[in-house]
Amino acid sequence: MRALLKASVALLALALATPSIAKDKVLGLAAIDLQNSFFVRMKEAGDVASKDYGVKATWQSAEGSLEKQVGIIENFVNQGVSAILIDPIDKNAVVPAIKKALAAGIPVITMGNKVEAGGNYSTLYPDYDNMSMVARAVGTSLGGEGEVALLVGSRGNFVSDTREKGFVETMKKEFPKIKIVGIEPTGWDAAKATNAAQTWLTTYPDLKAIACISDSLCLAADSVASSMNINLIYGGYDGDAEMKDLIDNGKMVMDVLTGAYRVGYWNIAVAARLANGEKMPNDLFMPTYFVTSDATAEKLKKAGLNFEHINTDKEAVEAKNYTEQLGPKVPTSAMTVGK
Repeated sequence: MRALLKASVALLALALATPSIAKDKVLGLAAIDLQNSFFVRMKEAGDVASKDYGVKATWQSAEGSLEKQVGIIENFVNQGVSAILIDPIDKNAVVPAIKKALAAGIPVITMGNKVEAGGNYSTLYPDYDNMSMVARAVGTSLGGEGEVALLVGSRGNFVSDTREKGFVETMKKEFPKIKIVGIEPTGWDAAKATNAAQTWLTTYPDLKAIACISDSLCLAADSVASSMNINLIYGGYDGDAEMKDLIDNGKMVMDVLTGAYRVGYWNIAVAARLANGEKMPNDLFMPTYFVTSDATAEKLKKAGLNFEHINTDKEAVEAKNYTEQLGPKVPTSAMTVGK
């Protein structure tokens, strides 16, 4: 009996000294939605990261509703999760909910968004510079003239707003003879992107290019253009595998690889490390890649646009190399790079 009592006391002491034994680490994730292919892949790789890091991730979809997203965050706070990840629909509107979580001692990560809530972490990308380069690739491919349109996410979303700003400002400054005839918020909904593309192609018969702040929107636009036998060029962002044919045949002149899988794994890895008490800067930056075909890169170079790129074969490797790049065996410093 005395031996059993000693063993019980020892186990209790170990549990109290080791939080991961006393209580499993639970990460609560408030997604914009879980239908868009990018978010689906984020979750798939994020679930791999959860296993690698020995945590549990609870993914909940706001289904595009700000009110629902705020409710999800508040529920996570009430549940006392170990960390909360948010893909904010509106970066300002979620601040009060984030402050509640921080007051409860819960680390908060705003994914792809710079949110000023006093102590939260932001996982970011060099969005402005990247989308500026996409604008240059599109503008250079058009010879500096023509009509273009831009499909964006939703107003108030940091990623969408920053990518839009980078594209629009660069196009206006460096390609004054190119006219942006439409900018359409889609909420990352391919159906809305389809409707916008149909309207533009009917209204602007001289439309030459459509740029997108997310690849799935470009796919929707190309489906419409192809059905109408209209040839367009595209510039996108995300590095979705479905863009391979468009890139290889030169229709997509530039894509940017963040990589849905890499993004999902990276964010869970950051949250797991924070939940375990690791120290990181409040702003973390993921390395990205410009993706185009070697032939397109050569054409752009001859036209005066120089940049480092990877082709789609290399992209396929880098897009799923997340465990080696960001797994638990790598140092905390690997979670971020310089701006």
